[in-house]
Amino acid sequence: MAADRPVRARSALRTSDLVILFGLALVARAIAALIVSDPPYLDPAYYEIVARQLATGHGFSIPVLWSFLEVGGRLPIDPMLPIPSNRHWMPLTSIVSALPMLVLGTSRLAAQLPMIVLSAALVPLTALISWELSGTRRAMWVAGVLALFAGPMLVLAPQIDNFAVFGIVGFGAIYAAMRSVRAEAGMAGRWLLVSGALCGLATLARVDGLLLLVAPITAWAVGRRSGTPVSIAWLAGAVLAAALVMLPWLVRQVLVFGAPFPSAGGNTLWISSYNEQFSVSRVLTPETYLDWGLPAIIGSKLAAWGILLGRTAVLLGGIFVASFAYGMWAARRRPDLAPFLAYWIVMFGAMGGVFTFHAPQGAFYHSAPAWLPFAIGISVHWWTPMVAAIGTRWRLMARGRNQRFLAGAAVIGAVVLSVVGSASLVIGWQRDRDRLEEVIPFFSVADRADDVVMYVDPPSLHLATGNRAIAPPFDPFPVIGDAARAYGVRWLVLERPLGAPSDVLGLWEGHEAVDADGNRATWLAAEPAFDTADVRVYEVVP
Repeated sequence: MAADRPVRARSALRTSDLVILFGLALVARAIAALIVSDPPYLDPAYYEIVARQLATGHGFSIPVLWSFLEVGGRLPIDPMLPIPSNRHWMPLTSIVSALPMLVLGTSRLAAQLPMIVLSAALVPLTALISWELSGTRRAMWVAGVLALFAGPMLVLAPQIDNFAVFGIVGFGAIYAAMRSVRAEAGMAGRWLLVSGALCGLATLARVDGLLLLVAPITAWAVGRRSGTPVSIAWLAGAVLAAALVMLPWLVRQVLVFGAPFPSAGGNTLWISSYNEQFSVSRVLTPETYLDWGLPAIIGSKLAAWGILLGRTAVLLGGIFVASFAYGMWAARRRPDLAPFLAYWIVMFGAMGGVFTFHAPQGAFYHSAPAWLPFAIGISVHWWTPMVAAIGTRWRLMARGRNQRFLAGAAVIGAVVLSVVGSASLVIGWQRDRDRLEEVIPFFSVADRADDVVMYVDPPSLHLATGNRAIAPPFDPFPVIGDAARAYGVRWLVLERPLGAPSDVLGLWEGHEAVDADGNRATWLAAEPAFDTADVRVYEVVP
């Protein structure tokens, strides 16, 4: 890969292989979309609502408050619904989902079609990377299978979420940076521009897309060292291209919210637990964070990195994480892979070190589709050298038959790991959906259609019932009550997790509930208006 094309392959690249892989992936993603026929969690419901608002001419607005992060992490002076959307989350996913809605109508299937197609496309792209590294059809097909399953991506990838969008655009940003290293001087700068523009587009899908700029910066630096330097003007152009792509959205954010990244700050950076970001009463600063204590801070980051290592293993199918680690070390001096290696190290460090509580909760998985094609390619390419190295110390692994058996068992294990893990996810999603559907008849009564509801997943409730909704802040009961009254909430919906004595807020007993500070929920009715084994609905009283 030192030239502007892969090294001479031991077998020719067959376009038909890539087409077959894309077809198989398209079928798998479509089946996953049909199995999970409703938004399985909050994020897809949010993106779908915003997409519908765009497709129906209502712009970036939303009739729910999924978190008080959407209004600055505080109880606003003038609470209202609907509100301007996307203060916290980036817009590209909803924009992409809105496009087919303009032609096919505002159904969920129309919104999901781009995600099905884009997530399927990542499978042959992964196979292509593997072929460029290894030059064999076998490696290409193994990589394609690993990408098709990829742990929970089997069911996560086609959701109306930023997995597919960020995956495609982020993949393009890294790949263009790698092509810049491999290209001749005349084309290297142009590839840097492409990479920069795609970094900007990726940031419109996820704010951590800014980290992708590490890839073109590394490509430029490697070119300087390798004897084929690219003018720094091209690198400046790449950064400018990223900025220009983001500029219209950042201007909108400044005009609407007063800052280009209005959700950055204490409620996202200086938290000592995940739910602390959802408080409206706590003031979070670097000082309050340091008050937590250095041992706790360091311990939380080490724990996060440990969890993320496990997540990397799951995404790579288990044992292939070993060949990925082996390959990263073996490839440390390969100029063409330097943009990916640098990005992955920076991304992994930032996920555990900066987004300490967000990354284990899902941010790491959301970023994975961008880097996973390269990680899979590396893990497959360096599988045989790793096993051969083991064979020099353990003669059992020096036998070709045993090596082939281990490789086959590893692939089967990756498939089983993905299917079992994905099935567990789907079962959990269905359990949550069943609880939500229990209350749909309650809100179908005509005089409740316009009521505002407080619920932990406002977007999903809105799609199910049409009611405007807000999320409760994670605060003492009086603060939750103030939030409910400020938005004119009439009903509080509570769900009790399987086997738990209460809901996550501790309000299961309504008026009689007592928080950790001894406050009672006097703003709730004494008896639930709706009551099942795991769901209760209380009226908010004056």
